Amino acid sequence: MSDFLISDRPGFTPMIARLVGMMEYGRETTLQAVQGMSVEELDLIPPEFGNSAGMLLEHFAAVERIYQLISEGHPNPDEALEAKWWPGLDLGERGRADIRGRPLRHYLTQLAEVRAQTLRLFAAHDDVWLDEPLPFWGSTGNRHFMWFHVFEDELNHRGQLRLIHKFLPRLRDRGMLGAGFGAASDGRGLRCIFVQPGSPAALAGLREGDVVLTYDGQDVTGVLFDEVALTQAAGVTSAFRVRRDDGEHALNVTRVTRPG
Repeated sequence: MSDFLISDRPGFTPMIARLVGMMEYGRETTLQAVQGMSVEELDLIPPEFGNSAGMLLEHFAAVERIYQLISEGHPNPDEALEAKWWPGLDLGERGRADIRGRPLRHYLTQLAEVRAQTLRLFAAHDDVWLDEPLPFWGSTGNRHFMWFHVFEDELNHRGQLRLIHKFLPRLRDRGMLGAGFGAASDGRGLRCIFVQPGSPAALAGLREGDVVLTYDGQDVTGVLFDEVALTQAAGVTSAFRVRRDDGEHALNVTRVTRPG
């Protein structure tokens, strides 16, 4: 998000636009919680946990998909839901058995595809459709509540994602680079968007606007931004090759312990 305004946006009626804004911010925080996770990290089910991070990402996509069917007024959404979504929707033993061994890109692509379907659905309707009273959960609801529930469910489970961090050394003992990054373009690549004065990144020579070409030896110009494992423990050094107006530069940045 370029700002934190829940407001009008082109292509959507006013209330739907605001719903979209809230859903997009919720999704952004979810992706921050899983950025750069490896297959092993995505598959980890800590002691006394029921779900892995990968299972939860699959669940978010499955819930959104079935609520598309419900919103479209399908007479039997359970019957219409594609078979591939049931392990993620149910979770439990079925989810633990089936949702394993998948790279982060699988989940990122799936979430993006389902969200694109949702946005097409929203763009085809208006606020009257959103607020229409409908039978729901043995009572009366409307599509506005249904879609509030979709992202409420995601935010609730995002708390589990953050608890899983405690079992991953890379995320439990997070070091500080002192720089922020965003996608270079179209959700891919890596660009430095700010550098804190006096931070390890600043002292190493990283600058705002630098386009990262390689990160720890990996070409990142074509990868999805959310695939890059920027978070590492304090004391870990990462090698950056960046491009700026005066050419390419090789930089090594060592993370320090985060204050507090």
